[in-house]
Amino acid sequence: MVAVVDETLFASLDPVALRGSACQDCGAHVFPAIATCPVCTGVDVDEVALPATGTVWSWTTQHVQPKEPFRTDAFAPFSIGYVDLGPVIVEGWLAGRTTWEIGEPVRLVLAKAWTEDDVVVHTYAFEADR
Repeated sequence: MVAVVDETLFASLDPVALRGSACQDCGAHVFPAIATCPVCTGVDVDEVALPATGTVWSWTTQHVQPKEPFRTDAFAPFSIGYVDLGPVIVEGWLAGRTTWEIGEPVRLVLAKAWTEDDVVVHTYAFEADR
């Protein structure tokens, strides 16, 4: 079994998919999944697996270590971005490098967040899909 930072973020771990919600009244999608629609306040909301590929909508690289509760085994500069998955834009870690292009294709992956008691804990991230 794969250890993750928060199981409620995932619809599936194999293949990896994020758990969002979709409003049946207005069609709005959100991540993470919630029980009511933030757009129309509807309650006819279903949990859905979000697409695993998208494009970089915007990004930045952080060169200072984040404060608690965020943590890693060893700090290195990292990129955070907004990824357009089609029905929703998701904020997440852009893994593998620190320079990106708006519109660049990315895919969802599990990435090492930290190690705890010799167990690797994973989070979601997006990496280049080229």
